[in-house]
Amino acid sequence: MKTIWNHRSGLIEFSEQPEPFVQSSDEVKIKVIYSTIGIQDLRLKRQWDFYSKEGVAGYEMAGVITGVGSLAQNHGWQIGQAVSGTVVQFCGKCQACKQHQEQNCLQLRVKSGTLCPYIVWKDDQLVHLPTNISFAAGCLLEPVAVVKMAYNKLHVNDADRICILGGDFNGLVLLQLIKLYTQAFVVIVENKAKNKMLAQKFGADQIIDPLDTNFETELLKLSDFIGFNKTVLTTSKYPELISTMINSTARGGLFLTTVYFDQQQQIAINSIKFFAMNLTIMSSFLYTKKLLQNTATLLSQLDLKSLICREFSFSAALTAYSIEQKRLYPRIGIKVNDPDLLAYDE
Repeated sequence: MKTIWNHRSGLIEFSEQPEPFVQSSDEVKIKVIYSTIGIQDLRLKRQWDFYSKEGVAGYEMAGVITGVGSLAQNHGWQIGQAVSGTVVQFCGKCQACKQHQEQNCLQLRVKSGTLCPYIVWKDDQLVHLPTNISFAAGCLLEPVAVVKMAYNKLHVNDADRICILGGDFNGLVLLQLIKLYTQAFVVIVENKAKNKMLAQKFGADQIIDPLDTNFETELLKLSDFIGFNKTVLTTSKYPELISTMINSTARGGLFLTTVYFDQQQQIAINSIKFFAMNLTIMSSFLYTKKLLQNTATLLSQLDLKSLICREFSFSAALTAYSIEQKRLYPRIGIKVNDPDLLAYDE
């Protein structure tokens, strides 16, 4: 079968690979209907990078089950079910997994990518998609779960004044979640035209373009010169923005990052200032299995269609990658297979 292959060098090209098949009782074969690409798909192969890998490209998918192992069948999986899931396979054996805190798993692995006609995953990587969810929206289950985990850590309330630096996919989904559940005041810092338009659509109270203004001064003004009680960094382009966001956080406030940088990158903050400001600093980039499952019912409450700004056929996937290099859109959709042309394994 033809796949999109990610080489160690970062080269992306079509590659002919054997079609996978179910080899163990807990495996499920899926015909991939829809996949998406974003900034994370442009990473080179680096030993320390969680998502960076050589092999079949892609991290997000929605599809239909075409083959089921006996144990997976006993767990309720059936041919013809619409599913999404995660490329992450948690070990299930470490202390974190035993305590249902899989986001802290010590031995997690990233499995086969999704930009190919068929994949075979373990059944515990899958989530059943509700019938009212399209394949395009269902494809975004995993990244929405990432943001929902961050939202839960923020403990947002109506009185919060929040600054999100990065109106990309994570920032825009977080904005939607905040506005869905609370009346919090939210400022988005973003320079891309499409993302700014979407931030306005999703209810941002203020949008600051860092290229047009001295945005650090603007942030101080918008926070009455005391800082925001919650700040979030969702873009990994400039490591120095960590300090910017910490400096924009009010006394007793919380700074959260959903991105990480080079292994050598250090987070520097004056220790006395950190102590005197009584700050909380945390990260969030994964989810628990339970939260991943629960996110499936949340998808219908979000505008995910607007976040897939361009769409291509599988045969034009390399064009999609060349466009993603410009980093203009939250997500680009790839129609991998026609959902009306399904063939099931015996």
